[in-house]
Formats: sequence, structure tokens, C-alpha cells
Amino acid sequence: MNRLILLTVLFISSSCFAQRSLRDSLFSGKLKADSALVASSKVVKDSSKKTEVDQLTKTSTDTIAKLNDPAKPELKYSDNNKTWKKFTDEYTKIITTEMSNTKKIKKGGYTVTLEYEIGTDGVVSTKNIICDPKSESLIDLINERMMANAPQLAPQIVNGAPRKSSKRQILVFVKEKN
Repeated sequence: MNRLILLTVLFISSSCFAQRSLRDSLFSGKLKADSALVASSKVVKDSSKKTEVDQLTKTSTDTIAKLNDPAKPELKYSDNNKTWKKFTDEYTKIITTEMSNTKKIKKGGYTVTLEYEIGTDGVVSTKNIICDPKSESLIDLINERMMANAPQLAPQIVNGAPRKSSKRQILVFVKEKN
């Protein structure tokens, strides 16, 4: 009886540690979820009849779109996370520079929560912009300069069909001088 309880405790504790290490890997950035890419497995056979292990191949949404409507031009998508990070980094610098040149925005730090949606066609649209502390001038600046130039991203694929997806980004801006 004691051995059974000991084995049960060991099994439960090992599964808890496994879940914790998986969670730590996910939140530390070692693992990344990517909704833009779909993985499928294929068995590849050589001429010498050797079977390789399943290989992951990436099927992007442009292939699916081409199959559905061959008249549309082929769109090529890169990784959404990389594209969005490059875009926000570039425009954060631009907006910070413009903030320092305007007198409408007061000195201090601003936390901006940007809520946006990726449509089924990959077009990014702004849902809401929340600024803390409140600054309408900063919100207008973000709307006009940043979100008007948002890149096209790959839509989320669910059961082989593109779906709308809502995303949220937190940006920090600091104005040091008036």
C-alpha cells in the first residue's frame, strides 16, 4: 500500500514539474505559438525504399487562397510575429520622435494598449486604442501615423478556413522634454 502511494506521489510530482518547465519555456520565449503557419506531416520515400521520419512542412495561407480562387494574385506571408515586431519597433521610434516635437503631449511616460484585428484577408484594422495617462493627441498620432500603415498579416487558419482574430499590443512611449 505504501509503495502504491509513493508511486502515485512520484507520478503526480513529475507531471507537475513537466508542466512547469513547459510553461517556463513558453513564457521565456523558447517556445512560440504561431497561428500563421500550419504544420502537416508527410512520409517521404527514397528511390532505395527507405522511409524517413515524418517531416514538418509549412503550408501558408497563400496556398489555400490560391486553391480557393486562382484568379487572385498569389500573396506571400512571412511570420506574423516577426513582421509585427519589426513594424512596431519602427513606428515606436517615429512616434517618439514626433512626440518630442509637439507641444500637445505633456512630458512623461505613456502606456498605450493597441487592440487590433486581423481580417480573413490579412488586413489589419484598429479596434481600440487606450492610453494611460489619457492623451488624445497621442492616440490621434498613433492612428494617423502607425495604424494607417499597418502591414498585411496572415489570417488565422481554423479547420482550413481563414478566420478573423483579435490581438492586443502594449506599447510604452516616453516624452522627456517639451
